[in-house]
Amino acid sequence: MTTSLLTLPLISGYTAAFLGLLQMILMVRVGLARGDTKISLGDGGDETLLRKIRRHGNLTENAALFLVLLVLFEISGGPEMIVLGLALVFVLARLSHAYALSRPDGPLVPRAIGAMGTLLAITGASISIIILPSFSGKF
Repeated sequence: MTTSLLTLPLISGYTAAFLGLLQMILMVRVGLARGDTKISLGDGGDETLLRKIRRHGNLTENAALFLVLLVLFEISGGPEMIVLGLALVFVLARLSHAYALSRPDGPLVPRAIGAMGTLLAITGASISIIILPSFSGKF
């Protein structure tokens, strides 16, 4: 009987843990804002609540796909520095985006950095998985 050991995707695991904590912080902030405004569903036209909802929602919309791609790339033998680079770009992008939406004026530069960083990280992880066999000699 042959056994194989799966290398745990530590970079992906730490990235998921950090994003999970960020997600919970953003969720709690939405909940507190809902309590303050007495708005239990939707945003009720409250601009501050809307920004908090979108910070939380935008992370939710992007983090799951990114983490699946990152884990697949890492456990498939993707180079550690590329895995780490993708993770850092995504996390910094999401922090930048959350910061931008936390400001009343919604600064465009941090929001653009967040959007572009997210786009680059997800696209980079996707392409990396596609071309991985050429790195490892497997296909």
